[in-house]
Amino acid sequence: MQEMVVPGVVLKHLDGFRVACVPHHGPYSEIGVAFQRLLQMLRERRLRSDGPMVALYQEEPTHESEGARSEAAVPVLGDLRPDGDLRARELPPCTVACLIHDGPPSRVAESYRLVDEWIKSNGYERAGPVREVYAKDLSEVPPGILYAEIQIPVRRKGRKG
Repeated sequence: MQEMVVPGVVLKHLDGFRVACVPHHGPYSEIGVAFQRLLQMLRERRLRSDGPMVALYQEEPTHESEGARSEAAVPVLGDLRPDGDLRARELPPCTVACLIHDGPPSRVAESYRLVDEWIKSNGYERAGPVREVYAKDLSEVPPGILYAEIQIPVRRKGRKG
């Protein structure tokens, strides 16, 4: 289900899926290092990605912090056996408010603000870690450009779970 709700912001339901992921601690702008580590671990284990790269942020990534917690993740084909830094994580089915950001990273805070405003003005609240889904390999995007779907899991205010 996908429903256009205001220009640019879309509300959609996502099925759950399993990802391989590695933790990243530190500035969000450096999550690319975690993706490189993740892809190297998958190559070493002869596993292939089965979808786009996904950054999972515990806090909104527009607030840079040295202690920020996030994960670099990707769905994989094959038998994923977690060990050490390589982890498996189930992303549950959810409804997300989302927006495509196609522009400089310096303007991503504006995109997050638009989604947050929509969430508040339409009776929703956040219901899980923020996701940035990258349609292209980060190494294929020109420097100074971020092309990602910002997904914020939501639920109607007052509902649990």
